[in-house]
Amino acid sequence: MTKQTLTLLSSYLILNVSIAYAGNTYTRTPSQQNTLQTENKIKEDKLTTEWRLRFAGVGSNDDQSQSKYIDFKLDLRSKYTLHHNLVLDIQPSLRLISGQSQTIDGADKLENKILLSQAAAHFTPFNYLRMSAGALNQRYIHNSLLVDDLAFPAARTLGQIKTDHIETGLALETAIPTSSSLSTNTKELEPTPSLNSAEFVFKWSNKDSFFKFNLGYFIFNNLPSSVAQQSMLLGNTVSNFSDAKYSFVNKYEGFEASTEFQFQCNKYFDLISQLEYLKNTQVLDQDSSGYKVILGTNLHLISNMDWTMKGSYFSIAPDAAVAFFNSRSYETNRIGYSAESTLAFKKENFKVGIQFSETEVMFNNPAQTRQKSLMIKMETFYANI
Repeated sequence: MTKQTLTLLSSYLILNVSIAYAGNTYTRTPSQQNTLQTENKIKEDKLTTEWRLRFAGVGSNDDQSQSKYIDFKLDLRSKYTLHHNLVLDIQPSLRLISGQSQTIDGADKLENKILLSQAAAHFTPFNYLRMSAGALNQRYIHNSLLVDDLAFPAARTLGQIKTDHIETGLALETAIPTSSSLSTNTKELEPTPSLNSAEFVFKWSNKDSFFKFNLGYFIFNNLPSSVAQQSMLLGNTVSNFSDAKYSFVNKYEGFEASTEFQFQCNKYFDLISQLEYLKNTQVLDQDSSGYKVILGTNLHLISNMDWTMKGSYFSIAPDAAVAFFNSRSYETNRIGYSAESTLAFKKENFKVGIQFSETEVMFNNPAQTRQKSLMIKMETFYANI
């Protein structure tokens, strides 16, 4: 055999081995391909992550202060399935603020920071029972008059029954009320504060409408001196024993209720309504209750655009709630109203809006005055990463 023939034969064998190797590496049988797709699907299902951006320009003023700032916020929602009945739920937020403010209260400083809406483990041993522990978002069971969008270290048990359109449940929770940084604000020798709650929840929904109703009972205990000091500036009745010692005059224990619905009247518009009520049973009637009413409509202008208009009115007495925990939205000892208009671009997955609000003081308090604020905002919808 000539040298050229051997060379051609060697080249042919090398080429076939290379092709075979490549085929074994990148070409799979249908069964192998289905197995790989199933494995990838399982991996994708185990971890889901969503994100959204919120951008707002805010201007507010009263007789004692004024502020103008830009508020940028990145929200993440991530869930990891360790087991079919055990899920980790992490919801952090990055907040960046640029601007100025002459006065800053201790509940929500104008500063760049990382916030935590929720960081919890959910265990569902049965379809009708879910147990959660960690930093739990309190707006899941409480209304906005009682507490802001905050996470408290807590343990919660939820018994629930679900059908095609109806969900009912009873939630029992014990929590440690904290600031947005998860600090209890306690000093030496002060006991750990607590918030114990029981809540009945009901929800009906179909493709185009929904109705929700909550009714619950709450008890705050051992609230620390620093929380009382900040709450005194935000509307609560507080005793000042010394420059370093403050305490609430009244206990905070009572019940709350809320209802919300959106009903599609026809293909052109929906009706929107929300009502919240709060009652502290441990104080005089004039200082004990709060309520909020929201009415609005959602107009379907075109297939890609919705226009939402809302108007609200609220009143919250001086000792209806712990002001330190609801100060982002309301404080206490205030009445007020707001008007909001929002355009949602569904195909592009974002919305823009403007909101004006004005609040007045119910009873004379040197630390509180009439406030006005204007917010222009843009927000994307949640999207998968």
